[in-house]
Amino acid sequence: MNSMEFAALLAQLAERPVPPLFDRHVYLWHGELVDLRGMVPTGLTTELDLYALTTVLSKTPFALDEARRLLQSGIATWLREYAPAPGAPQVVVVTGNSLLQRYRVPLDAFFQTSNETRLIVFVVSRRETDFRPVRPMPAYVEIEPSATFEYLRTKLSDHALIGEMNP
Repeated sequence: MNSMEFAALLAQLAERPVPPLFDRHVYLWHGELVDLRGMVPTGLTTELDLYALTTVLSKTPFALDEARRLLQSGIATWLREYAPAPGAPQVVVVTGNSLLQRYRVPLDAFFQTSNETRLIVFVVSRRETDFRPVRPMPAYVEIEPSATFEYLRTKLSDHALIGEMNP
């Protein structure tokens, strides 16, 4: 989906419920957050910053599986607490998505809460996926700037990608 088609979808959502054409209303915005914010009709956006969410978790786990469970639980709780009134449109903009990739957090809670009036958009910056170090890094340093994008891309269908498809 290109950004013009997505903008049209957002405009429709502001006016009335919009059944998804494929799967659910869960999308991957491959671009800058400021551009997405400018596209969403006023009053529809609720932002979920996963980095900020981690500050209210009950503890800081060391084990990956425990961190995954805590993040899953925190996300599900946040989505319930910030649910819109029945029938009210909402666009949930999710940032800090490297945590989803790092801890291999399933996206189930996002899919379960999206519907005809609630749309979920994961944001991955082009600047992040296009990052290249100025100088060569030592062999023991591994940089994968597109890892978050690729993780989310594998979890969503092609219709859910907004922006350029390849990092």
